[in-house]
Amino acid sequence: MDPAPGGQADLISVLPEDLLLEILERLGSARAAAGTSLLSRRWRGLWTRLPSLTLSFHDLPFGSIEAALHRAAARRRPGVYIYHLNIRVAGEAGTMGAGRFSSLLWDAARLSPVELLLTLPRNLEVSCMEVTLPSFHRATSMDLRARELHLTVWAKPYGSLNGYYVPFRSLERLSLSGCHIDLATFIPFCQRLRVLRLNTTGLVDMSNITVHSASLEELVVEHGNRWTGRTRTHISVDSPVLKQLTASFHACGNIGVSILAPMLDKVWWRCSYAKPIYGLGLWGLSEVGFNTNAGRGACVQLPSVHVLSLHISPVQDSVSFPNAELSFEAEIDKHMVTNFSGLDLHLSTKGHVFGAFVLHLLGMHRIRTALRNLKIVLLRSEVKDACPVNCLCDEPKNWRTETITLADLETMEIEGVGGEDHEFDFLEVIFRCAPMLKTVTVRLSDGVTPSVDWCTKVNNISMAYPSVECNADLVSRAKAVC
Repeated sequence: MDPAPGGQADLISVLPEDLLLEILERLGSARAAAGTSLLSRRWRGLWTRLPSLTLSFHDLPFGSIEAALHRAAARRRPGVYIYHLNIRVAGEAGTMGAGRFSSLLWDAARLSPVELLLTLPRNLEVSCMEVTLPSFHRATSMDLRARELHLTVWAKPYGSLNGYYVPFRSLERLSLSGCHIDLATFIPFCQRLRVLRLNTTGLVDMSNITVHSASLEELVVEHGNRWTGRTRTHISVDSPVLKQLTASFHACGNIGVSILAPMLDKVWWRCSYAKPIYGLGLWGLSEVGFNTNAGRGACVQLPSVHVLSLHISPVQDSVSFPNAELSFEAEIDKHMVTNFSGLDLHLSTKGHVFGAFVLHLLGMHRIRTALRNLKIVLLRSEVKDACPVNCLCDEPKNWRTETITLADLETMEIEGVGGEDHEFDFLEVIFRCAPMLKTVTVRLSDGVTPSVDWCTKVNNISMAYPSVECNADLVSRAKAVC
């Protein structure tokens, strides 16, 4: 028996091993439990036999974590597992060989964690060789964070999945940041996966994202590489029980989108373009969004409303968009990942007449037949740009007498009105073409004072359509004249 400090007998160390393990477990820290190895030979390595433990290695050099994890894996007894394994390597610069990192992953897998969190510093690179991800058959949650980590899946012939063992059969939540993996190959090994989060920020090339899962309920994709020069990005989702989808992309070229999710209810989708490559006339598309606005009544929860959002502005100089009308409509259409009833149009006018273009947009089939709520935000620069004489923005000239069928449009809101005649002309066309219109709200741009003639026209159109509640907010922050 080792003497205790002060020369007295160490009575705790002679306790049965089960009691000693209970003492270590109550410490609640792997580091504290491992530190007891210094007390005596009786305690040395005892912590590695804990039946359930939150094992954390925070901000330690890779070599220290590697050695400690290897000892823990080597001394693990059958039936003993780690509940939560948290590994965060200290921020040491340089390159680490794929072999050493693979060895660490295999030691982690031998501990059979239920939850795994592995974080590599952004300045630590794993060499370009692909790293094999071993089986974590007990893990229900995995979170891997790196700068550029290329992973392949390890599977041995066995079992029922096309003749292969299912290495992630318990996995329900997976988060990958800075990791490249072939999702089309990996997802079938995760038959219970409910939540998948992907962040491709950094050097990771995940230009093809294929997620086909019968169990997935929530998908988050953050395609954070801004203007990387890729000519194509493709996302394909086939999930019959998917309910929530969050995705953001930056695009330099063509984006392919295929979403098959009949139960999709909550959506937040953004695709921004490096430059307008789709448009009509002088108007170019800079961003497409799709989101869910949860409707709330005074006492009851109303059904969710899906809203299509478009950001459009005049392009510099003269741009000829190839196959303009078909390409423009097809590009918007691919982002309509589920049914919608609202359109938010953010239009940077730069002094141009917008009526002809907006009416053309509203006349597109999927927009015209679905639209119930329309919101237009006119974005104006502090310095007003002059529209050149005979500008193409006012073509075709007959747009003011055009008739399109907006059979289901019920509400319209237009913000940033400057009090110009062509804006009134546009309002008049909308009133005429929307027989079910109930409410129209017009808000002036800050500092704008409308003319008496413009106010008279607004009043006259309101009287001509008494069934429509017309709210003309003509006060703004300047003194109004009507």
